[in-house]
Amino acid sequence: MKRNMLLIVCVCILLLALLCFPDEMLLASSESFSLWFSTVLPSLFPFMAACGILFRLGVAQFLGHFLQPIMKPLFRLSGVCAFPLVAGFLSGYPMGAKTTAMLYENNQISISEAQKILCFCNNAGPLFVIGTVGTGFFGSPTVGYVFLFSILGGAILTGICCRFFKSTPLPAQYHPHIDKQPFSLILSDCVCDALLTVAQIGGYLVFFSVFTKALELFGVFSFLAKLFSFCQLSNTFLTGICSGILEMTNGTYQLSTAVEPFWLKGCFCIALLCFGGFSILGQTWSVCGKLPISIVKYTFAKILHIIFAILLFLLVCPFLFSDIQKAVPVFALHTATAFSPLFVLFSICLMCVTFSAK
Repeated sequence: MKRNMLLIVCVCILLLALLCFPDEMLLASSESFSLWFSTVLPSLFPFMAACGILFRLGVAQFLGHFLQPIMKPLFRLSGVCAFPLVAGFLSGYPMGAKTTAMLYENNQISISEAQKILCFCNNAGPLFVIGTVGTGFFGSPTVGYVFLFSILGGAILTGICCRFFKSTPLPAQYHPHIDKQPFSLILSDCVCDALLTVAQIGGYLVFFSVFTKALELFGVFSFLAKLFSFCQLSNTFLTGICSGILEMTNGTYQLSTAVEPFWLKGCFCIALLCFGGFSILGQTWSVCGKLPISIVKYTFAKILHIIFAILLFLLVCPFLFSDIQKAVPVFALHTATAFSPLFVLFSICLMCVTFSAK
């Protein structure tokens, strides 16, 4: 009971907010669901389905065979670990964790290799960093490219440091795991699995967004901002950090609108993007399935990632943004939600598929 006390308090805060502020909470929930439907679903679902198909057709082992000369000396990992690394870099959270779990559950990598690759393959994706954060929040694609360079460069440096973690590869690494089922069945299974995973991710996104709104309505973030007022930082900046720890999208948006210098906002935005917030942490845990994760190693690696990424950003920032001024976001984080008939139909089908899978 004592171990779950914090969780009980958080749930009670959420329920109380739903009773006290029903209009604001409903709007926050609908906006989060709209964000998932319009952004997360179309960007993540096709990539997850495609990765599942490629894995079942043996592409992961084929790719690992050619990248073994790079993965082994650089990270002390077998070549097949390049599959989650590439997937995580291209698609972003939580594809790195998802593909790592796929390899582990199909006996393609050992538990020690899975924990090591998970330390640096799960990162924010290019589409979100460049399109949403850079162009949308800071009004400059160049900002997004520099953020992406810092994040991915920091991940690689973290992976090089994690090479000192002990890992034992499985014997006979390159016996391709090829599914002998007809392609129609492979496609059907991969689409269903990707759909259920993205639905689960959407649940975490909506839950943490609504919980963040509840804390905001009860003045928790304002209280924390006043508590740390001695830091001589604006309330918007401090609120962005607090909310970003829970859900990075809201946090990075608020940081981009703060009055602090660009280099300071950039450092904290990168820190939030590397960590991902508790929402991304929950998504990572949910897609990992049977993969037992070492929370200590994962946390240590994330701290290393944040340090390396910030150092790279500070190294590049003076050359590209010596005369940068505060950019005005080109669009607001949330827009009014309009539920089209297609949206309603898809939601009903998604719920039917989810319950039937159980």
